[in-house]
Amino acid sequence: SEAYGLSALSDTEKTKNGGKASVKIPKISVEILLRNQEISAQPSVPATRSLFLDELHAYMGIVCTLPRLNSGRFDVFESENGGRKTVSTFHDLIHSVSSIVMSDAYSAVEDHIRNLTIFVNQWLG
Repeated sequence: SEAYGLSALSDTEKTKNGGKASVKIPKISVEILLRNQEISAQPSVPATRSLFLDELHAYMGIVCTLPRLNSGRFDVFESENGGRKTVSTFHDLIHSVSSIVMSDAYSAVEDHIRNLTIFVNQWLG
């Protein structure tokens, strides 16, 4: 069973983080199951990593898939776009994000997965 705890950050949470708002990683419940004398984790660690990464990519997609304004609607004289290629979304915006910021985001996911692996190994080991 998955339990997503997505909520907006309060002002106190923003001040704790040095005034910067951060993305909350959703809570995912991992169950330790005993079936037919076999212990297993549900969802598995790789499946949980995939859930976290999907959520991270969904956050990035919020901004990157926003539609751009079409300046052609506001032109008084219709032009043939001057040979420029029109981009309908902000997909290229991801390239302007610092590699350190991207690395920190993926490291946060991997830290959670590392902690989950330790927890699961205690039960399965």
